[in-house]
Amino acid sequence: MLLLMIGILSAAALAFVAYPLVSSKRHLYYLDDMLGGGEQKKLAYLYSRRSVVYDNIRDLDNEFQMGKLSVADHQRLRDGLMAEAADVVRAIDEAHMRREVEDVIERDARARRKVT
Repeated sequence: MLLLMIGILSAAALAFVAYPLVSSKRHLYYLDDMLGGGEQKKLAYLYSRRSVVYDNIRDLDNEFQMGKLSVADHQRLRDGLMAEAADVVRAIDEAHMRREVEDVIERDARARRKVT
């Protein structure tokens, strides 16, 4: 009984630790931790990540045209890369919107300080 409980707890701990490593959004999980939350660094990372994903899509299409991949494999891999690209572009858009809102708030605060 004790051995069974240890096995269950070990499996749960392994699943908890491994999930971010196998998740399709794994590069975004630790983004704040890796970069210290700096908005400029985060945007630079997201832009470089977008570039890498686009290059991967281009390489995948080239390999398919050369006949190295089957239609099913190409479509499956391309769908995954397109989903990842959409996630990265969405994160870039959110970061830009957040920055614009913060800029508006800052301009308003400066204007209010000058009035008084």
